[in-house]
Amino acid sequence: MRSDDVEFRRVLEDIKLRAPIEEIVAERVHLTQRGRVLWGCCPFHDEKTPSFKVDPEQGNWYCFGACRKGGDVVTFLQVADGVTFMDAVEILAARVGVALPKRRPERSVSDDGGLAALAFADAWFQRQLGSGGHAGGREARDYLQRRGVSEDAVRAFGIGFAPTGRALLDAAAEARIPLDDLERAGLVRRGEDGSPYSFFRGRLMVPIRDLAGRTVAFGARRLVDNDAAGPKYINSAESEYFHKGRLVFALDRSIDAVRRSGHLVLVEGYTDVIAAHQAGVANVCAVLGTATTQEHAVLLRRAGARRISLVFDGDEAGRQAAYRGLEGLLGLEADLEVVVLPAGQDPADVLSGPDGAAAFRAQLDAGLAWTDFVAAGLLGAPGLPGSDGRRFAGRELSRETDRALVLVMRLKRPVEREAALRAIAEGAGLPLNTLRDQLASLPRRLASKPASRDGQGAEEVARGRDAAQNPVAQLDPRLIRAYEGLVGAVLIDPSLCPRVREWAQRCPVPELARILDAVLFLWDDEDLDDVEAIDVHAVMNVLAADPARAFVVLLAEHARNAENPLRLFEGELAFLNSHERAGERRRLQARVRELEQTPGDDSAARVELDGLIARLVELSRA
Repeated sequence: MRSDDVEFRRVLEDIKLRAPIEEIVAERVHLTQRGRVLWGCCPFHDEKTPSFKVDPEQGNWYCFGACRKGGDVVTFLQVADGVTFMDAVEILAARVGVALPKRRPERSVSDDGGLAALAFADAWFQRQLGSGGHAGGREARDYLQRRGVSEDAVRAFGIGFAPTGRALLDAAAEARIPLDDLERAGLVRRGEDGSPYSFFRGRLMVPIRDLAGRTVAFGARRLVDNDAAGPKYINSAESEYFHKGRLVFALDRSIDAVRRSGHLVLVEGYTDVIAAHQAGVANVCAVLGTATTQEHAVLLRRAGARRISLVFDGDEAGRQAAYRGLEGLLGLEADLEVVVLPAGQDPADVLSGPDGAAAFRAQLDAGLAWTDFVAAGLLGAPGLPGSDGRRFAGRELSRETDRALVLVMRLKRPVEREAALRAIAEGAGLPLNTLRDQLASLPRRLASKPASRDGQGAEEVARGRDAAQNPVAQLDPRLIRAYEGLVGAVLIDPSLCPRVREWAQRCPVPELARILDAVLFLWDDEDLDDVEAIDVHAVMNVLAADPARAFVVLLAEHARNAENPLRLFEGELAFLNSHERAGERRRLQARVRELEQTPGDDSAARVELDGLIARLVELSRA
């Protein structure tokens, strides 16, 4: 095993020790102690009788109810938050303050022409803003000075200036940056006659960076308040490097502050973010004017955010933006708050005021729970900044209620949805049963058109075809169960490893074979002094992100429910031997029938036939 794999296993073990599974699960499930284990109602399906077990000593969980799923603390986060293995590891690492080993990025600037073009443009734009750069940079510097953006902030965020004309094209040509790479990166477009031109011209430039700190796009602001000069703000077009729905602006700069405090603040634009960081409020990011997505939510969880404040203007546009901001985040296990600023003010205005950061933090402390914000909206937001106190009524109230219930539908669990409904009903003064009825009918009313029977049939046929093409799906189910029992027994009693080695090579189910390989890897590990260290916990660490880890706890629980691991192992081994003999017997009998059809003077066929018959006799006696 490579040294970086060993290091990752060590770090994963450290994370699990600092994030005990009982503590992580207890944040979402009410657990009751029974002996050495804890029980609660499964968070992944509806039930009234607890069937969800957490074993602190083993470091795993298992649902004996409808789910029949289990795993360690990493798997729990994967299932609960719908994230990948590495996302779950990063969430836990951020929470407990463990540094993960550096992973090689999928694409580095040095080996990707588009990223290299973006990096070149980033540095070039910054030079044009400087006193020794382009003449137009003077106007951009004056603008930044008027807005109170400090030199430190300019350097920290890499703010630059895009001149008009062909300046970027000429500089890129001199630096031998291919035109195709500039186009792929969204820096250059072509006119109707096919000639290239710079997409950004005469604007202040703010690089947009991913979590690895690589420039993947730009945001640009016009320098004059004149609509004839084009939109006030423009961003790079979506490209292979830049997807607004998958990027949080300045998260690369904010992540340390977020991990320390667990609190992340989302504002609408990058100028607000720059103002906040300049004032010393370093946990502020932005989603660049788009609705939040599940990809945003994953990034925020990886950053360790447990409380998220959405800050918006105190007008109708701000309320609409708040709803968009809530859309993708309601599946997060985080406290969501909405901060409504006084009418006519944005975060930059508050931060540049006499009390600066203190005033902004006071606004954050006064934020509303998202359900209170939604309820206030149904009332016409009375008492909130920018409100005229008007209440919705009739059809308008029904429409606004639907908008609120769309958010409720995004909650994953029925208990969460019920709690949100109660809070909104109480805050808006609406009957709870009325909200329940409207929520129940909402999916039908939102559906644009019903799914066709033909479409469903095609999907079922596709599933059947996939199953037919899947070698595992064609195996004898009893054979699969035998290997499952074999693996479960070895997980409970690693001393059986020497006897299972030959079967690991024959196992026809890839996931089970990889679990056996992981157990045998630990058995062969010279640094492992104690066989008792080979347990479910250690096997899952070896498997890391392998999908097979999802089956480990399930197999171990099956083996624990057997009379004892050795008897389970012996029984499954007896079946496998019998199954192999039966398979060999069928093959031999088929060959015997073929040889019996050969001419009687074929001596070679007679010798082979005699040998096959002798072997069949041996198998019958066995």
